[in-house]
Amino acid sequence: MRILFALVLFSFFACDSKPKVIVEDTTTQPTDGTMPANNPSTTVPGQESAQGTDVHQVKAVEILQAEKYTYMKVVENADTFWIAASKMDAAKGRSYFYRGGLLKTNFESQEFNRTFDKIFLVSQIIDASAHPGGRGQGGATPSVADVDIKKVAGIMSLSTLLAQPAKHAGKAIVVGGKVVKVNNGIMGKNWIHIQDGTSIKGKKCDLAITTQENIPMGATVAFEGKIFVDKDFGAGYRYDIIMEEAVVKK
Repeated sequence: MRILFALVLFSFFACDSKPKVIVEDTTTQPTDGTMPANNPSTTVPGQESAQGTDVHQVKAVEILQAEKYTYMKVVENADTFWIAASKMDAAKGRSYFYRGGLLKTNFESQEFNRTFDKIFLVSQIIDASAHPGGRGQGGATPSVADVDIKKVAGIMSLSTLLAQPAKHAGKAIVVGGKVVKVNNGIMGKNWIHIQDGTSIKGKKCDLAITTQENIPMGATVAFEGKIFVDKDFGAGYRYDIIMEEAVVKK
Protein backbone atom coordinates (compact mmCIF):
# COMPACT_ATOMS: atom_id res chain seq x y z
CA MET A 1 0.00 0.00 0.00
CA ARG A 2 1.36 3.34 -0.94
CA ILE A 3 1.83 5.70 1.98
CA LEU A 4 2.00 9.45 1.75
CA PHE A 5 4.74 10.85 3.96
CA ALA A 6 4.73 14.34 5.37
CA LEU A 7 8.22 14.91 6.64
CA VAL A 8 8.98 17.80 8.94
CA LEU A 9 12.62 18.43 9.71
CA PHE A 10 13.68 20.34 12.78
CA SER A 11 17.12 21.80 12.29
CA PHE A 12 19.58 21.99 15.14
CA PHE A 13 21.20 25.09 13.68
CA ALA A 14 20.97 28.40 15.54
CA CYS A 15 20.00 27.80 19.13
CA ASP A 16 19.59 24.07 19.16
CA SER A 17 22.38 21.53 18.96
CA LYS A 18 19.95 18.66 19.43
CA PRO A 19 19.58 16.12 16.62
CA LYS A 20 17.33 16.67 13.66
CA VAL A 21 14.14 14.69 14.08
CA ILE A 22 11.83 13.58 11.31
CA VAL A 23 8.15 13.47 12.12
CA GLU A 24 6.08 11.26 9.89
CA ASP A 25 2.35 11.78 9.64
CA THR A 26 0.63 9.26 7.38
CA THR A 27 -2.67 10.00 5.74
CA THR A 28 -3.20 6.30 5.07
CA GLN A 29 -2.71 3.79 7.85
CA PRO A 30 -1.49 0.24 7.22
CA THR A 31 -4.10 -2.47 7.65
CA ASP A 32 -1.87 -5.49 8.05
CA GLY A 33 -0.23 -4.49 11.31
CA THR A 34 3.22 -4.22 9.75
CA MET A 35 5.63 -1.34 9.57
CA PRO A 36 5.33 1.04 6.63
CA ALA A 37 8.77 -0.02 5.46
CA ASN A 38 10.06 -3.56 5.15
CA ASN A 39 12.50 -2.81 7.94
CA PRO A 40 12.58 0.02 10.47
CA SER A 41 16.25 0.54 9.68
CA THR A 42 15.54 1.06 6.00
CA THR A 43 16.42 4.60 5.00
CA VAL A 44 13.58 6.77 3.79
CA PRO A 45 14.04 10.26 2.31
CA GLY A 46 15.62 12.42 4.99
CA GLN A 47 16.04 9.67 7.55
CA GLU A 48 19.81 10.00 7.35
CA SER A 49 19.45 13.21 9.38
CA ALA A 50 17.23 11.58 11.96
CA GLN A 51 19.82 8.92 12.59
CA GLY A 52 22.45 11.54 13.04
CA THR A 53 23.47 12.78 16.40
CA ASP A 54 21.95 12.47 19.81
CA VAL A 55 22.41 9.26 21.73
CA HIS A 56 19.39 8.05 23.70
CA GLN A 57 19.70 5.84 26.73
CA VAL A 58 16.43 4.13 27.62
CA LYS A 59 15.21 1.42 29.95
CA ALA A 60 12.74 -1.17 28.68
CA VAL A 61 9.58 -1.54 30.76
CA GLU A 62 7.50 -3.61 28.31
CA ILE A 63 8.39 -5.85 25.37
CA LEU A 64 6.16 -6.96 22.47
CA GLN A 65 7.66 -9.43 20.01
CA ALA A 66 6.15 -9.52 16.52
CA GLU A 67 7.11 -11.81 13.67
CA LYS A 68 9.71 -9.43 12.25
CA TYR A 69 9.93 -6.60 14.79
CA THR A 70 10.51 -5.91 18.45
CA TYR A 71 8.40 -3.23 20.13
CA MET A 72 9.71 -1.77 23.36
CA LYS A 73 8.00 0.59 25.77
CA VAL A 74 10.88 2.56 27.23
CA VAL A 75 11.65 5.26 29.77
CA GLU A 76 14.16 8.06 29.14
CA ASN A 77 14.50 10.46 32.05
CA ALA A 78 10.85 11.38 32.79
CA ASP A 79 9.50 10.39 29.35
CA THR A 80 7.80 7.09 28.49
CA PHE A 81 7.28 6.09 24.85
CA TRP A 82 7.45 3.21 22.36
CA ILE A 83 10.24 2.32 19.95
CA ALA A 84 10.43 -0.42 17.34
CA ALA A 85 13.28 -2.09 15.49
CA SER A 86 14.14 -5.27 13.64
CA LYS A 87 13.47 -8.30 15.80
CA MET A 88 16.04 -8.70 18.54
CA ASP A 89 16.52 -10.24 21.95
CA ALA A 90 15.20 -7.78 24.51
CA ALA A 91 14.20 -7.94 28.15
CA LYS A 92 12.32 -5.78 30.63
CA GLY A 93 14.57 -3.86 32.96
CA ARG A 94 17.52 -3.70 30.58
CA SER A 95 19.02 -0.44 29.35
CA TYR A 96 19.60 0.25 25.66
CA PHE A 97 21.25 2.88 23.48
CA TYR A 98 19.97 4.11 20.13
CA ARG A 99 20.33 7.15 17.88
CA GLY A 100 17.81 9.29 16.02
CA GLY A 101 14.49 7.75 15.04
CA LEU A 102 11.52 8.18 12.71
CA LEU A 103 8.37 9.21 14.59
CA LYS A 104 5.16 7.63 13.34
CA THR A 105 1.85 8.78 14.82
CA ASN A 106 -1.36 6.77 15.25
CA PHE A 107 0.21 3.53 14.09
CA GLU A 108 -2.37 0.75 13.98
CA SER A 109 -1.15 -2.77 14.68
CA GLN A 110 -3.60 -5.54 13.93
CA GLU A 111 -1.11 -8.06 15.23
CA PHE A 112 -1.50 -6.60 18.72
CA ASN A 113 -4.99 -5.12 18.19
CA ARG A 114 -3.90 -1.67 19.33
CA THR A 115 -3.00 1.79 18.12
CA PHE A 116 0.25 3.42 19.17
CA ASP A 117 -0.28 7.15 19.57
CA LYS A 118 3.36 7.59 18.66
CA ILE A 119 6.20 5.18 18.04
CA PHE A 120 9.79 5.72 16.96
CA LEU A 121 11.24 3.48 14.27
CA VAL A 122 14.90 3.17 15.13
CA SER A 123 17.98 1.22 14.12
CA GLN A 124 21.24 0.21 15.73
CA ILE A 125 19.77 -0.47 19.14
CA ILE A 126 22.52 -1.70 21.43
CA ASP A 127 22.27 -3.32 24.84
CA ALA A 128 23.97 -0.90 27.24
CA SER A 129 25.99 -3.71 28.77
CA ALA A 130 27.42 -4.55 25.34
CA HIS A 131 28.18 -0.97 24.25
CA PRO A 132 31.87 -0.04 24.19
CA GLY A 133 32.51 1.78 27.44
CA GLY A 134 28.79 1.73 28.16
CA ARG A 135 28.06 1.92 31.84
CA GLY A 136 24.86 3.92 31.42
CA GLN A 137 23.87 6.56 33.93
CA GLY A 138 24.52 4.28 36.84
CA GLY A 139 28.27 4.88 36.92
CA ALA A 140 30.28 6.84 39.41
CA THR A 141 28.71 9.27 41.83
CA PRO A 142 28.25 12.71 40.24
CA SER A 143 31.25 14.84 41.06
CA VAL A 144 29.94 18.41 41.01
CA ALA A 145 27.60 20.66 42.93
CA ASP A 146 25.61 23.65 41.71
CA VAL A 147 27.50 26.85 41.01
CA ASP A 148 26.33 30.40 40.44
CA ILE A 149 27.31 30.80 36.80
CA LYS A 150 26.89 34.58 37.05
CA LYS A 151 29.95 34.60 39.28
CA VAL A 152 32.11 32.48 36.98
CA ALA A 153 34.79 34.58 35.30
CA GLY A 154 34.84 34.81 31.50
CA ILE A 155 31.59 32.94 30.91
CA MET A 156 29.99 33.23 27.47
CA SER A 157 26.24 32.99 26.96
CA LEU A 158 24.98 30.22 24.71
CA SER A 159 23.17 32.75 22.54
CA THR A 160 26.48 34.52 21.85
CA LEU A 161 28.19 31.23 21.06
CA LEU A 162 25.45 29.81 18.86
CA ALA A 163 24.90 33.03 16.96
CA GLN A 164 28.40 32.75 15.46
CA PRO A 165 29.71 29.22 16.06
CA ALA A 166 32.42 29.42 13.38
CA LYS A 167 33.94 32.41 15.14
CA HIS A 168 34.67 30.24 18.18
CA ALA A 169 35.64 27.00 16.41
CA GLY A 170 38.83 25.51 17.79
CA LYS A 171 38.89 27.88 20.77
CA ALA A 172 38.60 27.06 24.45
CA ILE A 173 35.79 29.02 26.08
CA VAL A 174 33.70 28.94 29.26
CA VAL A 175 29.94 28.32 29.21
CA GLY A 176 27.43 27.41 31.86
CA GLY A 177 23.85 26.44 32.45
CA LYS A 178 21.46 23.83 33.74
CA VAL A 179 22.03 20.21 32.74
CA VAL A 180 18.93 19.05 30.89
CA LYS A 181 20.17 15.70 29.58
CA VAL A 182 22.82 13.16 30.60
CA ASN A 183 24.13 10.05 28.81
CA ASN A 184 27.22 8.58 30.43
CA GLY A 185 29.86 6.16 29.22
CA ILE A 186 29.21 6.30 25.47
CA MET A 187 32.31 5.99 23.29
CA GLY A 188 34.40 6.64 26.37
CA LYS A 189 32.74 9.99 27.07
CA ASN A 190 29.92 11.43 29.16
CA TRP A 191 27.46 13.36 26.99
CA ILE A 192 25.32 16.16 28.39
CA HIS A 193 23.19 19.08 27.21
CA ILE A 194 22.99 22.42 28.99
CA GLN A 195 20.68 25.41 28.67
CA ASP A 196 21.35 28.83 30.19
CA GLY A 197 18.01 30.54 29.70
CA THR A 198 19.06 32.49 26.62
CA SER A 199 17.30 32.08 23.30
CA ILE A 200 17.51 33.02 19.64
CA LYS A 201 14.31 33.76 17.70
CA GLY A 202 12.24 32.26 20.48
CA LYS A 203 14.18 28.96 20.65
CA LYS A 204 15.99 27.97 23.82
CA CYS A 205 19.72 27.74 23.36
CA ASP A 206 21.03 24.23 23.95
CA LEU A 207 24.63 23.02 23.76
CA ALA A 208 25.94 19.46 23.64
CA ILE A 209 29.06 18.82 25.70
CA THR A 210 31.34 15.81 26.18
CA THR A 211 33.36 15.41 29.37
CA GLN A 212 34.98 12.85 31.62
CA GLU A 213 33.28 14.38 34.66
CA ASN A 214 30.17 12.84 36.21
CA ILE A 215 27.46 15.49 36.11
CA PRO A 216 24.08 15.05 37.82
CA MET A 217 20.89 15.73 35.92
CA GLY A 218 19.49 19.16 36.80
CA ALA A 219 22.77 20.56 38.11
CA THR A 220 23.83 24.11 37.27
CA VAL A 221 27.42 23.85 36.07
CA ALA A 222 30.06 25.90 34.27
CA PHE A 223 32.43 24.23 31.79
CA GLU A 224 35.62 25.14 30.05
CA GLY A 225 36.24 23.27 26.83
CA LYS A 226 37.07 23.47 23.15
CA ILE A 227 34.39 24.27 20.55
CA PHE A 228 34.07 22.16 17.40
CA VAL A 229 31.74 22.75 14.46
CA ASP A 230 30.51 20.13 11.98
CA LYS A 231 31.95 17.47 14.27
CA ASP A 232 31.56 13.96 12.87
CA PHE A 233 32.33 11.09 15.23
CA GLY A 234 31.51 8.50 12.57
CA ALA A 235 28.67 5.98 12.45
CA GLY A 236 26.22 8.87 12.11
CA TYR A 237 27.23 10.75 15.27
CA ARG A 238 27.43 14.30 13.91
CA TYR A 239 26.96 17.69 15.55
CA ASP A 240 26.76 21.16 14.04
CA ILE A 241 28.41 22.47 17.21
CA ILE A 242 29.70 20.74 20.31
CA MET A 243 32.05 21.42 23.21
CA GLU A 244 34.66 18.71 23.77
CA GLU A 245 37.25 17.94 26.44
CA ALA A 246 35.18 19.94 28.91
CA VAL A 247 36.12 20.32 32.56
CA VAL A 248 34.11 21.85 35.37
CA LYS A 249 34.92 25.50 35.97
CA LYS A 250 34.44 26.82 39.50
